[in-house]
Amino acid sequence: MTEPRSGRNEHSAGMLALGSWLVLATALLPGLVADPTGHSPYHWLIFATSVLGLAGGAMWAGAKRGWRRVIVMAAALYLLIVVVRFLTVSVWWQLEFASFLDAVRFALWLKSQALTYYFSRGRLLDGTAIIFYEALMPALQVIVLLGVAISNRRLRRAISPSKLAPESPQQAR
Repeated sequence: MTEPRSGRNEHSAGMLALGSWLVLATALLPGLVADPTGHSPYHWLIFATSVLGLAGGAMWAGAKRGWRRVIVMAAALYLLIVVVRFLTVSVWWQLEFASFLDAVRFALWLKSQALTYYFSRGRLLDGTAIIFYEALMPALQVIVLLGVAISNRRLRRAISPSKLAPESPQQAR
């Protein structure tokens, strides 16, 4: 069963979701296939989420029903995994010494120093990969969530309850 696409926001959100999940899956797949036991459960969760996102993107491309739900689920799950990992790996150990906000600020500063390290040593692919995984992909998923949410709100406003109500017998005459 096909579903008509409504607006530019949904079209952009679907295309952005499909493209970003495709890039993430193709970036993760070779490493996971080459050494399946050498990766943490985090990488496998992210890969499974990217497969879910690819399925939603394929549903969007085929105009299948339910693509919004799948894309939103994949984006929200991805953001949840990334935030939980950031808090447990980069922030948690600092809470003995600093407040939560200071720990988050230091963790972000430390991540920026890793970028400086890679780029200053000419390891451009490593630095670019970190930018994609740590900043760009989460930002893209937030944009996808916002695009779907905005288009759903506009769609609901366009289809008001009065338009959905059946005509009364007197109005039909």
